[in-house]
Amino acid sequence: MWTLVLGIPVGIVVGVVMLSGIFGQNTTVILLLAAISLAALYLVGPRFSDRLITVIRVVCLLLALIVGMSIGSLAKHRFQPMALDTNLTYYLTGTVTGVPRWGKYSRRYQVEAACVGSQAQQCDLYRSSLPLWPVVIEVTATGAQPELVPGQRLQIQVRPKQQQLQASPAAFDVKRWLLSTHTVARTALLKGSEVKLLGQRVFTLDRFRAQLNRYLADRREDPRWAGLTSYPVILALVSGDRSLMNDNHWDVFNRTGTTHLVAISGLHIGLVAAFAMFVLQPVFRRWRWFTNRYPASHGAVFGAWWVALFYTAMAGFALPTQRALIMLTVFVVLKLLGRARQLWFGLAAAFCLVLLWDPVACLSMGFWLSFTAVYLILWLIGGEVEKSSATSQWITVQLGLFVGLAPVLLWTVHSVSLVSALTNVVAIPVIGFVVVPVSLLWALLWSVFGDQVGFLLDWAAALQDGLLWLLQVSAGWRYSVWTVGERGFASMALAMVGVLWLVSAGVPGRIWGAVLMLPLLMPQVHGLGAYVMGAGSGRLVFHFEDRVVSLSRSHWPQPLASWQADLMAHWGIGIPPGAITVNNSKALWLSTGAVMSEFELSSNPLGARQLERMTYFDLCKQLPNDLDGEGEREGDNISMVPWLDTRYPKHCAVEIQWQGPRSTRQRWLYWPIDSVRVQRSLLKQLANERFDLILLDVGKGKSVEEGVLSLLKAGKSLIITMKPVPDALRTIMQQRGLQLHTITVDGYYSVPLAEPGSATLHESAEIGSK
Repeated sequence: MWTLVLGIPVGIVVGVVMLSGIFGQNTTVILLLAAISLAALYLVGPRFSDRLITVIRVVCLLLALIVGMSIGSLAKHRFQPMALDTNLTYYLTGTVTGVPRWGKYSRRYQVEAACVGSQAQQCDLYRSSLPLWPVVIEVTATGAQPELVPGQRLQIQVRPKQQQLQASPAAFDVKRWLLSTHTVARTALLKGSEVKLLGQRVFTLDRFRAQLNRYLADRREDPRWAGLTSYPVILALVSGDRSLMNDNHWDVFNRTGTTHLVAISGLHIGLVAAFAMFVLQPVFRRWRWFTNRYPASHGAVFGAWWVALFYTAMAGFALPTQRALIMLTVFVVLKLLGRARQLWFGLAAAFCLVLLWDPVACLSMGFWLSFTAVYLILWLIGGEVEKSSATSQWITVQLGLFVGLAPVLLWTVHSVSLVSALTNVVAIPVIGFVVVPVSLLWALLWSVFGDQVGFLLDWAAALQDGLLWLLQVSAGWRYSVWTVGERGFASMALAMVGVLWLVSAGVPGRIWGAVLMLPLLMPQVHGLGAYVMGAGSGRLVFHFEDRVVSLSRSHWPQPLASWQADLMAHWGIGIPPGAITVNNSKALWLSTGAVMSEFELSSNPLGARQLERMTYFDLCKQLPNDLDGEGEREGDNISMVPWLDTRYPKHCAVEIQWQGPRSTRQRWLYWPIDSVRVQRSLLKQLANERFDLILLDVGKGKSVEEGVLSLLKAGKSLIITMKPVPDALRTIMQQRGLQLHTITVDGYYSVPLAEPGSATLHESAEIGSK
């Protein structure tokens, strides 16, 4: 049995992550042959002699790996993006699921696709034939369009959306996220089209969850002494809908390491089940008819499973909650069979069943974090000879999880909360045993009695207010988050070995486990260089050891744009809580053209860099006051000089000179000018100037004067555009021997500062949000 529960999931992970499509069109045939052979060996294997048992087990393991790889390849192929033409209209037939995501001007729906075709009566592009792995298509509707209701089965006309690309070394990999959520296309509801209703369920939990969303969104609550409203958090805890939470909520949860508490997962399902067992155990003990036939604990476990099933349904059977329910089901079955002590086998079986149910779950970081956490808990307290107190076990688990999950978090999100062990000791029992049960009781009664049970919601909100206050105090510590920047897989694997060595009682030399973690934990300066990137509009970023300088269009009202914060986290630059010194923010607010944002950095005693000061300059109106007459700061090897016509003061091009690889002086030009009249005016001024690189950042549908191409130096000069250029302009570039780099096609462009060499190209990832 161990060959199955280990071989199949390992094969699935390999088939999804590494070797998808390895068997080609014969995947289904190979899967059937391997599965039949595996079943036959399990049936006849015990009849062989002991000498052949080892050979049989090895063969079974290989067959299990082949079965898993085939399943992983089939699942990944099923969820590949649909090849849809953005200029055509398609007919989508399916069922609306999940809770709609409401924006300021639009709504996003998830539709489980049953049929996709170019005509109303055709399914020439897709027809659902496998109910196990549903395919999802995202549909966006604007304010004036019909409102779709969860549970409706309908046929609509949609048009594929042109995906905006985020070209950045810190870009969020939306393609991977869409694959893990079974989303194969992102579309928009065709304006003026008819929504043909084919059927509607009388009641669905998704519709009830949507009503909860609207009720709590309309309910106004003063932030009180906590400084944050609690209703968005309660909605997330009850239904898994986090759409009402704002950036301040996320900042507090991220800095305190409690983000997992507002994402319903195995922790919540387990805590609710534990609370139900605690309540049901005394009831079953007093039920003599039941205890005369079965242990009271069996009744409590079975009842707790039903409570967990209800909670999972309230969360919309989201993929993380499905995984949690499968894991709980495995342990409940082992408990009822009298094999509750087989913890390691139960974990392996749950791992296997979760991946069989959803093979692409292995692409989600939450999947690995949840199983790593359970593994660490079993490693820490699963083999205790003498049972310690509940308080001692709880503290041991929290400290162990803090140390054990740190390498995974530092490798994936490049930061870890240093206060998470303390905050989780308090937050987990408060939320799991008090806030969630009271909130679930309110939601259940609210569906029948309405506002008459509002006092329960007020109780839950008051408790959540107190917890939010505690989390805000913890998040306010300057060093509450440790940021290290991007790290390689080898350092993470070495750190995980160190974790197991460190937390293993009785193993000699445990201090060396901490030593193995140092390469991952210690701050390093990396990524120094110049970057050309963007999403919609162009961005120039220069990363020095003591500061980061960016040149882009205004990102008001955000003093620190999200893409800038992501880059700093990627490079291991911490952003301390509280007010950061901001200079000349008026330039960011009033600018109509290029804005230079300067982020000065400082280092703490351990060498970790942190953001210290932010300064902004509207380069079309002013030069930085600490630059000399040439626009260059001493010792920085970079200067920025605007080129503008006084008749058009709102528009300017920016010349950047900086020290490139091999101590060569690089001369770049940022050209964010849409007006042809302004372009012609500046071309006259720049007639005798030549540049190594030009970034063309003109608006959608705007043309570029051909004379811009003459500003490039002869030889290996480069012109960078955000979007593909017209064929006529591309032909001229080819005739002149100019190199063209398109950000949305070729990815971001970078030139390193530290190491000599040519510029490097990188793939881009789709922009988006979870």
